[in-house]
Amino acid sequence: MGNMRKLVIDPVSKIEGHGKVVVYMDDNNQVTDAKLHVVEFRGFERFLQGHPYWEAPMLLQRICGICFVSHHLCGAKALDDIVGVGYSTGTTMIPT
Repeated sequence: MGNMRKLVIDPVSKIEGHGKVVVYMDDNNQVTDAKLHVVEFRGFERFLQGHPYWEAPMLLQRICGICFVSHHLCGAKALDDIVGVGYSTGTTMIPT
């Protein structure tokens, strides 16, 4: 195994708070690992506790007034994974 390259993007803009991305690549410039570091704890996990799971996408879209659609889609996709919903190849290729 050769040398690993490390790419650091710091600071990351367009997020609430401070963050950075660290990407590790092999000799062929293939990403082997990537990490997102966000220091602030915002506590939205607790915001969801006690609610039925199907309300998660609607509640998550309240995280941000600018990118509410992204939070809604992430919540919906997480629920799909949790309940084991599978999709055809054509469906997963549709950009969201």
